[in-house]
Order: sequence, then structure tokens, then C-alpha cells
Amino acid sequence: MERLEIKQIADVAITKFNQLMQEENNKKTDRRIFNTRLLLRNYQNFKARCEELKETNKVEVIEEDPFIEVSGEYLSVESLTRSSVRTINMMRFIDNMLEFYKKDCERQGKESIRKYDTLMSFYIDDDKKTYADIAELHNVNERTVRRDLKEAVYALSVLIFGIDGLRIQL
Repeated sequence: MERLEIKQIADVAITKFNQLMQEENNKKTDRRIFNTRLLLRNYQNFKARCEELKETNKVEVIEEDPFIEVSGEYLSVESLTRSSVRTINMMRFIDNMLEFYKKDCERQGKESIRKYDTLMSFYIDDDKKTYADIAELHNVNERTVRRDLKEAVYALSVLIFGIDGLRIQL
């Protein structure tokens, strides 16, 4: 084989490798956004469950390790308790990230506050609103509401997933 053929083969291999790596990163990105939306959609259910666990004293919240690893165990009272503790700690973490996001939006100004309010109205508030309701509330187009929501979920994903969240591309 000539040098030119070897270089061409290497270039094709490198290009294919880069494509595969990009596809893998896109899958991770999709999972992060999906997981953030899933957490937000189920926020009220998780909060209600946490309150129920606290009220019935079924679980003692452990402060030291907010994300206890439970792997390879059979379903038991102990593993269920750990799962409950993880849920409570995760909700505490989500609440902290929502509060941080709120303060960050307040610092950035009116448009960012609208994005925060849109996120809260669509996912978190007891009286959830539709795109149309939010558009009317903020006197904007429904497309703006959808864009604001997408950007707010992205920002929250970055907060929740940390540095890995920065790899997300809209």
C-alpha cells in the first residue's frame, strides 16, 4: 500500500470514530434532558411522597450521604428505606437547584425571570398552566413560551448534572 492509501484509510477511520463519539454524546444529552423533564413532570408526586414519608416517620433522613448507592441488593425493608432516603435527598437537591436557578434568573433580568416563571407554571406549581395560559400571562407568543421552557430545562439540566450538563446542545 502506498502512503496516500494509508492516509485515506486513517482519515476515514478517524471520521467514523468521531461520528460514533458524537452519536454517543447525543444519546447522553438526550438522556439528561429527558431525565430533567421527567423529574419536573413528577415533581409534585415526589414532593407528596417525601411529605408522607416524613409525616409517618417511616424514614430517617441522613444528611451525610445524599446519594446512597444501592446496587445488587434484593428488595428489602432496608433497601426500600434507602430508596426513600435517596428520594428525599434528591428532592432537596432539586429544590436547591430550583432556588439557585431562580436567584440566577433574578440577577439576569426580566427575560430570565419570565423563563423561570414559565418553568414553574408549566411543571412545578400546583395549578399547572398550558402553553396558551403562560403566553397570555406573559403577553408573548406560544412559540416564545416553548422556547423559554426549552431554555429553562436546559439551564436546570446544567445545574443538576454539573459539568456534564454543559455538553448539552440545543
